[in-house]
Amino acid sequence: MNGNRWLGVGVVVAALALGGVAGCSRTPGPVGVATAVSIPVSTVPVVYSTLAVPIEATGILSRQAEAELSFKSGGVVGEVMVRAGESVRKGQVLARLKLDEIEALVIQARANRDKATRDVVRARQLLATQVYTLEQVQNVETQEEQAAAALRSAEFNARHAVIEAPSDGVILRRRAEPNQTLAAGTPVLDFGTDAEGWLVRVGLSDRDILRVRVGDAADWSIETPGTVSRGIVAHIAEASDSPTRTTEVEIRVNEVPPGLRSGFLTHVTLHPRPVEPRPWIPASAIVEGQGDSAVVFLVDGTVARRVPVVADGWFAGRLFLRTQLPTGASLVVAGAEFLRDGMPVRVENGLASIQ
Repeated sequence: MNGNRWLGVGVVVAALALGGVAGCSRTPGPVGVATAVSIPVSTVPVVYSTLAVPIEATGILSRQAEAELSFKSGGVVGEVMVRAGESVRKGQVLARLKLDEIEALVIQARANRDKATRDVVRARQLLATQVYTLEQVQNVETQEEQAAAALRSAEFNARHAVIEAPSDGVILRRRAEPNQTLAAGTPVLDFGTDAEGWLVRVGLSDRDILRVRVGDAADWSIETPGTVSRGIVAHIAEASDSPTRTTEVEIRVNEVPPGLRSGFLTHVTLHPRPVEPRPWIPASAIVEGQGDSAVVFLVDGTVARRVPVVADGWFAGRLFLRTQLPTGASLVVAGAEFLRDGMPVRVENGLASIQ
């Protein structure tokens, strides 16, 4: 959990629980009374950490090289030879259109090219007898060039009326069936290859993206089988996505457990680079809290001092603070629910186990 949301989970629960204990406990005496009984408390030293608050996000697992395979020209699907999940080899024919119309266009384009070539020969002969002018010959030659270009285009479309595997890989999805009429560029098959590895893609908010850099470590996992895998931030997009206002981050994963598929949702924890040292305190030290503001107690000799603090983030059951506290100072983690500023205290660290 990050930022101002730290109170929403652990701290609110802790504060309410402690408040409930206080409600059924004895009422402390007035502050400043010489005969006031010392309140027993448990303390831990204030420690500082350079650990950055991790960023939690949801990502999508995919192969780095995935492509939608389609026909260059529209037409009627003749065959689709593979189904989703099948492994294929480079150059293997995967699908083809019915070629009747496409072959007819090739024949037509070739006939037009041949006629234009004959016209050029005849025009040059007529130029020699001064029946044709030079301009007329040049116009006929231009028509031949156009006809030749149209033939090359028709032959190119004919070659791309067949889909071949671009490399060794696997068919991810099958999107078309025989006798289906498709427009040019309509996806027929989704193809992926393991040759270039796998990625987890996550979208981060503006606030979080400013804390991430290429090379940062990341952990990712899915609910089943639940194993945690390692990765590293490989790429950060230069523009945010307008509809979602998030920026895409690609995490190159080191290893993909067997059985995982492209498109699986993953839980991702990114670990930004170390930051300037700041206090990292147990959640049990918080006695009051609202938003990112909270209150803790420090022991000054034999007296408790109420100290307002500002939270920076939450991780591993502890709270990072923006507020600076004395290094090594005694922080009350049990018994604080009975305290007010200036009350005498008695440190008994056996009162409670410290998280």
